[in-house]
Amino acid sequence: MFTIVIGVYLTSLSLPLTSGFSAQVQNDQDKTVLVFGGNGFIGSATTERLLAKNYSVVLINRGNWYWDTADTIRPRVIHWKCDRMQSLQRCTGLQDYIWNEHKTMLFDAVIDFSAYHAFEINEALNMLHGRIKRYIYISSDSVYDVCNKTHAGLTREQDAVRPCESKDRELYKQKDDYGNRKLECEEELHTMFNREGGVPYVTLRLPDVIGPRDNTYRWWIYQLWVKLADYIDKPLSVPKRFWNQPISFVYSHDVADVILDVINAGSEIDNQAFNLALDETPTLRQFLHSLMDILDTDDIDIEMDESQDAFHLFPSVRSGPLDVTKAKSLLDWKPTSWIDILDANVAFYENAMKQKQFVDARKDVVRTIQQYLTRTPSKVVRGLLDKYNIALKDRHEEL
Repeated sequence: MFTIVIGVYLTSLSLPLTSGFSAQVQNDQDKTVLVFGGNGFIGSATTERLLAKNYSVVLINRGNWYWDTADTIRPRVIHWKCDRMQSLQRCTGLQDYIWNEHKTMLFDAVIDFSAYHAFEINEALNMLHGRIKRYIYISSDSVYDVCNKTHAGLTREQDAVRPCESKDRELYKQKDDYGNRKLECEEELHTMFNREGGVPYVTLRLPDVIGPRDNTYRWWIYQLWVKLADYIDKPLSVPKRFWNQPISFVYSHDVADVILDVINAGSEIDNQAFNLALDETPTLRQFLHSLMDILDTDDIDIEMDESQDAFHLFPSVRSGPLDVTKAKSLLDWKPTSWIDILDANVAFYENAMKQKQFVDARKDVVRTIQQYLTRTPSKVVRGLLDKYNIALKDRHEEL
C-alpha cells in the first residue's frame, strides 16, 4: 500500500441493547473536562462544542496548534504542554495544577484523542486516580484488523476478539501495528477498571473521519486532484482491490456531538465500545464522482490501478464497513447524511484555498500533491492560478 504520512478486544464487554440513552442533570457551567489532544481534527471540533456549552476545559498536548486553533481555542482553555511519549511524570506543571492548586477538582470526563500506547492510558489513570467520573477513549476501527472476524457482514463491536493462537496474534500485530496499539489501549482501560476504584470508560471506534480542518488533508487532496486533474500527471485512479469496496466514514462534527452526549450519559453505557459511522457506505469511485458533481467539473475517467502499492487515502482499514446498531440503540446515534457532508466539506475546502488563516495548511496540501501526484510541479502552480487565481509567491512552495 502506498502511504503518506502528513501533519499527523475485549471479548464480552457488551451489554444487551435494551437500555435507552439517558442524560444526568447538571449545569454545563459547573462541568470541567480534561482533554488529551483537543487541538487536532476531531479534538478541535469537540473542544469548540465544549466551550460553546460553557464547560471549563483543560487541554494537554504537545503545543502544536493546527489550522486556526491557536486563535479559536488556545486563548479559551487551560493548556499544559506535555509529550505523553516522554511520560506525564515529566509534566510537573500539570501535576502541580491538579494536585496542589486544584486538590478538590473532579473531572466530569477525560476525553483522550492522543493515546496510542497502553502505558499512556495507564499513566493518565494513575495520575488522575480518584479524580475522574468517566474516561472517553477515541479508538479506531483498525482494531478489527488484528482480530478474528468470523463472518462477512458489517463489522460489529463483538468482532474485536484477538486470535487464540499466539503466533496468529503476532502475525496480526505485524500486519497492523496501529490497530494493535489502539486495541492494547482499550484492553488497558478494561484492566485498570477492574482494579479497586477503577474508572468507568467508553470507547468510540471510528472509521475514516471526514470533515473540515482535517490535518491529514486526505479529503482535500482528493478534492484538488479532481479540481486540478488537467494539471496533474497522475490520472485519477482507484486501487483494484477497492474498486467495489464500500467504505465506512464518520463526520467529525457528529463525533464531537456524541462525545458531549456521552459525558452526560447514564451508567448503562459504561465499559463498552461503540462503532460510529455514517449510514451510507460509498465506494471510493462513488466518492470521486460525487466530488465531480459538486465541483461541477467535466466527467473524469477513473482508472483502475492494479499495482500493489497503488496510491489511495481511503479506506484505511481492511475489515470493511461498520455496524452501528448498538450506537443507535444506546447513544441515539443519528449521523449527518452523506450528501449534506459532501456539500459542507467541499464548500469548506474550496473556501480554504483563499482564506489567509489557512495559508500554511494550503501550502502543505499543495506540496503533497506536487510530491506524490505529479512529475511536473510547475503544472500544479499553473492550475492554482487558473482555477483559484492563486499565485505561489516563492520557489519553496514548489518541490
